[in-house]
Amino acid sequence: MWIDPKLNWNKDDYYNFDDLNRVENNTEVVAELVGYFVTLPTLNFITDRDMSSIDFADSLNRVEGNIDVLGQRHKPEGWIQNKTDWSANDPFSFSDAVRLESNLALLYSYYKSNLANFNYCGAFTCGEELV
Repeated sequence: MWIDPKLNWNKDDYYNFDDLNRVENNTEVVAELVGYFVTLPTLNFITDRDMSSIDFADSLNRVEGNIDVLGQRHKPEGWIQNKTDWSANDPFSFSDAVRLESNLALLYSYYKSNLANFNYCGAFTCGEELV
């Protein structure tokens, strides 16, 4: 289930485990939508962080890499280039939080609106009820 993203990050905001859980949850939702249109590679999501969780550069690279994969088919207007080269001691700022959440919101909006145009195939069976 899509969780409304925080799109108004600023320098005075604090980023915590709930925020990264929301990003990964929303990445998983967008992956499901994109999956209706194209076959995706296997993506890994972690949505159970808590106060004792510590994320490192490899985790941020995975998160941003997942979002980058989802944006390969279509990068909506307003897309901010992902940072997929995190290394130890790189600072994470509010602009990084904005990028993660904004890119996901753009993809969600695009694919959710296009899903209505997706054609399904199926069959109807008529006449099985007694008259």
